[in-house]
This record gives sequence, structure tokens and C-alpha cells, in this order.
Amino acid sequence: MEGTTTQGSGLVGALSGRLLRVGALAALLSAGASAVVFAVASSLSGVVVIAPHETVTLVQVVGASVAGSIGAAVLFAAICRFTRRPIRVFCGVAAGGLPLSFVPIALAGATGSSAATLALMHVVAAAINVGLLTRLGRKG
Repeated sequence: MEGTTTQGSGLVGALSGRLLRVGALAALLSAGASAVVFAVASSLSGVVVIAPHETVTLVQVVGASVAGSIGAAVLFAAICRFTRRPIRVFCGVAAGGLPLSFVPIALAGATGSSAATLALMHVVAAAINVGLLTRLGRKG
């Protein structure tokens, strides 16, 4: 009886088990990949700056990647719960959300290689999150 899921179990039930593990894996991999992009970019072009004198740190990169992955897993669970074609809907939302995620980069004042690095980290994290959640996050 424990392994069965009913329609009434809601979003909490959808976030348990497989999707929770896949979300944790996505968080780990997207944080790691973003950290690699950040390290390579920092070594090639210097510090990543978002405001006139505010540098981006590795802790911020990892934290933002983990937060984004958690948000993606929760969103995917909700979409799985309430739509008939969750992968198509989730990919559509992600495709629309990715360009919107570049707006805060511009609003923060990042330019040049800093803006490119931040945008690349967004693309890498989105690809990992969407790929893992849509391929491994659903049951059967």
C-alpha cells in the first residue's frame, strides 16, 4: 500500500520518490557544471562582475544552481500532476523561461564576458535540469 499513489495525494506525493532523487541529482550536476563554467571563465577572463564593483562568488553560483534545480523539480511535479502532456508543457515553459532568466543579468549591470558567463551558466543548468527531469523524473 505504501508504494501506491492516488489522485488525491497531490503535489507532495509527486515530489517523493523518484522525482525527489532526480531533482537532487539535477541540483548536484547543474551546480557542478555551473561551477566548472564559472571557474573556466574566471581563469580566462578574470572575475565575473554583476554590478560596478560586485564580483560573483562560487558560493553564489552553487546556491543559485541548487535553488533553480529545486524550483524546476517543483514545477515539473506540478505540471505532471495537472497536465496530460507534462514533458511537452515543461519543455515549453523551460523554453520560454530561459530567455526570461537573462533579464536579471542585464538588470544587475553585467556586461561583456561577465554577462556571457552568467548566461552560459543559465543555459547549462537549464539543459541539465530539463534533460534529467524529463528523462528520469517521470514514472514508467
